[in-house]
Order: sequence, then structure tokens, then C-alpha cells
Amino acid sequence: MGNNNKLFSIILIALLGLSAILSILFMFDVVSEGLLITWCYILLAIAAITAIVFPIITMVQNPKGAKNAFIGIAALVLICVIGYFMSGNEVHMNLDGDLLADAATSQKSEAGLIAFYILAAGAIGSIIFAEVSKIFK
Repeated sequence: MGNNNKLFSIILIALLGLSAILSILFMFDVVSEGLLITWCYILLAIAAITAIVFPIITMVQNPKGAKNAFIGIAALVLICVIGYFMSGNEVHMNLDGDLLADAATSQKSEAGLIAFYILAAGAIGSIIFAEVSKIFK
């Protein structure tokens, strides 16, 4: 595992150095913004692949920990489903009569907001519970 950490550090430093060089070259109009945007897409793809692959590897190596992760994912899906069923499906138009959101879009956006409110209330509630429980210990 130590060799992997050294390898990852070298890759990280190389990507950071290349990003710094590209930024400096962009500042002096040596490279175009198209190249810089392409580099950002490459970095985004590397980050996305890393964020997907390494947790899967960790779950395969530690199935007990994977159970807890799946419980969390199931709870998140349940909250999203609750938000979807609590949301309305009104059609929204502006004063000129132009369509702003159809029924499906309206329901999905409202479901996202409701799920966010539920998650925010849960986070605030858990913080309050943690602090209050410290008082009584």
C-alpha cells in the first residue's frame, strides 16, 4: 500500500504541475481557452473515475463496510422517493403565457427541494442531538 501512496502522490504532483504550467501559459496568451477547458474536462473525468472506482474496490475488500454504505444509499433513495410522492405537479407559466415548467419538470424539481429540506432537517437535528447528548454524559 505504501508504494501506491507514493505513486498517487507522484501522479497528483504531476497533474498539479501541468495545471499550473497551463494556467501560466494561458495568462501569457500562449495557449487558448479551448485547451484549458479540455484540460479541465480531463481532470473532471479523472476525478469522476477515481470517485467511482476506489469506493467499489474498498467495498469489495471490506464487505462488512459495504453493508453500511448500502444502508445509507437505501435511506437516501427512500428520502428521494418520499420527496417525489410529496411533490405537486403544477404547470407553471409566466405572465405572457409561456411555459416555464411542465408537470413532470415541476414535480421533479419540487421533489428535489423536498428531499433537500428533509436531509437538511436531519443534519441539523443530528447536530443538535450530538451536542445535547454531550451535556448529559
